[in-house]
Amino acid sequence: MPSPEAMEEDDDPVVKEIPVFLSKRLADKLFIFQYPMKPAISGYDDAEFLKTAIKPVNQEVMIEVAIDTTDGHFNQKKGEDIAASAEEPVKKDGEEKKPYFENDVMDKIVLKSSRALPNCDNYGIGVYQDGEFHITPLKGFLQLRPDFGYLDKADKRVKDDGKNTGDESEEEEEQAKQVNVSFARKLPDHIIKMKEQSFQTHAKKVSEEQWISCDYKSVKTTQAELTRMEMICNASEDAVNNLNLSKRQYLDSLAPPLKEEQFSKANIQSHTTSLSYIRTLPLLDQVKILMKDAKVMSFVQLRAILSLEHETASILKYLQQVAVLVQGNWVINSELVYPKDTISAHSGVPAELMCRARDYILLSFTEHEFVDRRAISSVVKLPAEEIREIFTNMAKHQPKKGWRLIVLPSKDFNERYPEIAQRQDMFWEAKRKQLREVMEAQNQTPPRQRRKSSRESIPEQKSIEVTSLVR
Repeated sequence: MPSPEAMEEDDDPVVKEIPVFLSKRLADKLFIFQYPMKPAISGYDDAEFLKTAIKPVNQEVMIEVAIDTTDGHFNQKKGEDIAASAEEPVKKDGEEKKPYFENDVMDKIVLKSSRALPNCDNYGIGVYQDGEFHITPLKGFLQLRPDFGYLDKADKRVKDDGKNTGDESEEEEEQAKQVNVSFARKLPDHIIKMKEQSFQTHAKKVSEEQWISCDYKSVKTTQAELTRMEMICNASEDAVNNLNLSKRQYLDSLAPPLKEEQFSKANIQSHTTSLSYIRTLPLLDQVKILMKDAKVMSFVQLRAILSLEHETASILKYLQQVAVLVQGNWVINSELVYPKDTISAHSGVPAELMCRARDYILLSFTEHEFVDRRAISSVVKLPAEEIREIFTNMAKHQPKKGWRLIVLPSKDFNERYPEIAQRQDMFWEAKRKQLREVMEAQNQTPPRQRRKSSRESIPEQKSIEVTSLVR
């Protein structure tokens, strides 16, 4: 025990030590079910589950919950109408399909899940018992919401029936139309790879996995209680060892830091990473991540975010590797926004063309405070969606003036660091010549224009058992 004097000097003394155990008996099997559309005080603990099914690979769950049709608040007439609209017509071969609502009334709802988090490697469930804390790793967070697919099918049938009952005379009078036949060219390997990672491909893989029926065990059953006991480590096991680790090593082993590629993927999926984690990375990675997130930032803003332990010279060195100076502010390099061998999200434009268009837009911003998007489109010849994407990621539109960068122009950096500013001017002069050569080959020479003020600029227009552990 530390002396009383040492306890007084410690602002945050240890008041109690609790043994921590890691239980793995339910690892890769434990999920948290969340019901965003259901109040916490009225969950599904006492509900009657008719059917349950799971897709273990894609982590999807489907549950049929019975509706009490004898309740005084239940609208019998409306329930029958919904059941009738959900019925599908008899097949052509005479085989009748099983009705969605077997009792001719809406007597159930179907809950389908979606992932709340793409990765749960650093999450677990803790149980405190007999002065010990037991942690079980989580497989995933699933949010279950009512599914109304039968209503979508009913609407589609109505539309199809409307088309089939159209005026036959109009069909007879319809004249032949010219049909243009086109042949698809072979796509490059990197574009094929990007399409394999698309949402449509992922949705197809999900639909191909078969549902596996499950036996649901209520939270109040003996089976559920026995399963909860598996979250407690067996104290008699000899495999429990003391950890002779530093605080940092212990935290890293408990919650391993994300690797760079994992961190980039997390950013793409729009999951925020804390600034405290970013500050643990090398300085170059810190500057790159912050600039990719902000797109446009002044040096004063960047310096205020980074730790004071980093020298200004080091920050400037790495900043010039990942960003360019425009109107006294720093803008992330186009190659980091559109990496090599990728395509745009809208029309599948290769990254090389996206970078060239973005560089031309940035070059225009070095010459004008406001830029006309239509004038840019007439030069770079990309689809309107791609042009708008480039502008909206780093600029905003001001009526009757045009687009300007999201950070106002400033002369502060140029005055404080004239050598770097001069070096950036030389970079843009070389970039101007490079773009001119490329566009001259396409008969699209970007004219060099003198600087204009804002007033001179142009205006712009199997069977698996699922057990509930929650009590």
